Amino acid sequence: MSKNWMLKLVWQLLSIHKEIFAFPDQATTTRPDSSVRIILFLDNSLPTPGAPWTRISSFAKAFVAKRYDVDIIGIFSPKSLKEKGVKQLSNMNILNLVFKLSSNNPLLFLFNLVVSLITSTIILVVRRPRIAIVSFPNGDSSLGFLIACTVLRMKVVIDYRDEWEDQLICASKLSKKFYVLIKKVSIMFYRRACLVAAVTKPFAKALAKRGVMNIVYVPNGASCSSFKPLNRKPGKEFFTIVYSGGVGDYYRLDVVIKSLKVLADRGLNKIRLWMVGRGAIDSVLKYARQLGVQDMVAYLGNKSNVQDLSKIIAEADAGIVPYDGNPLWMNTLPAKFFEYCACGLPIIATAYKDSILAKLIYGNGIGLTTNPMDVNGLADAIEKMFGDKEFRVNAGKTARTLIEQHFDRDRISDEFVKIVCKIMNAHS
Repeated sequence: MSKNWMLKLVWQLLSIHKEIFAFPDQATTTRPDSSVRIILFLDNSLPTPGAPWTRISSFAKAFVAKRYDVDIIGIFSPKSLKEKGVKQLSNMNILNLVFKLSSNNPLLFLFNLVVSLITSTIILVVRRPRIAIVSFPNGDSSLGFLIACTVLRMKVVIDYRDEWEDQLICASKLSKKFYVLIKKVSIMFYRRACLVAAVTKPFAKALAKRGVMNIVYVPNGASCSSFKPLNRKPGKEFFTIVYSGGVGDYYRLDVVIKSLKVLADRGLNKIRLWMVGRGAIDSVLKYARQLGVQDMVAYLGNKSNVQDLSKIIAEADAGIVPYDGNPLWMNTLPAKFFEYCACGLPIIATAYKDSILAKLIYGNGIGLTTNPMDVNGLADAIEKMFGDKEFRVNAGKTARTLIEQHFDRDRISDEFVKIVCKIMNAHS
């Protein structure tokens, strides 16, 4: 690490605190007649396309609608220095003021935790929120914010979106003991929170087994007003499958590409994969070229506008969730699943039969699943979906109804806000 880089880092950390103290004079409150401030913390440079921001911003907008002042604290890194600072968005204050170095290294985990703890403490003292909401994952910066809230004896609600501790333990070969310790430390602070909102019922049960008592189930979902089916699909020459979200990691688009190759070898050349999002795009496209199926794959860019994303999804014939074989995903329901359903698409997923995703798909008759990493099985599922239009149409209609009745994000956010407001009043 060079001396110039270290000096730049110190300067960035010093400039953060200058911005924190200057902020109250730089921006008006979101509601001039409001006297109650709520702070939310998300370990991302904000705003950013993706499920975490969609969930947290939905909560924030629901608070704004009730005339609360809302701050959302985010992070910045050496790769996102241009995002550092303070801005306003839709009557919300965005504060990307927590510095972070991205790595699974335990030393950098502790560094990020301490930096977040110090910076968050200053922000909390200056902004004086009535209650704070912190979203997990990621663990380092979010845990630093949670510890700051606890030390300052502030009311705090935890939004628990993933079993991030177990993910770190499984991903690390040399630092398992460190992350096991972090898991034990984190549970101490979960127990002290006013409330822990778990995104799935299995997460809630797992937290309860760890001794957390104040748990509420707050599922993910999709906004029925933003994501909706088209009145009439445009005429298309091809059967299209859409993938929306991060490209790479545990979403195995390479398996999907292999399945397209199998289908092409069967003479099924009228199938297309649309990809929307960001990540290892070049690697996926290169792999498609290597297998000779590049004409069956199209990258449509990263869509930050919800209307643009919704239109692309709704124009497709099916949505795909290509999980890898990690058993940790058995208790997860990705945001893309809800968005596909809200747009009236049937689902194709690589998920174990006893996962909550597979159970939801089969239990409601809204799609097909195959075991993760099963190339031929996925090809069979795609071929079956391609050949059965009646099933596709009925499954898509049922999927939309499922979202309307149980997973409308707008309604979920309103209910969550009501719960938080009761906590604020009860603990005032």
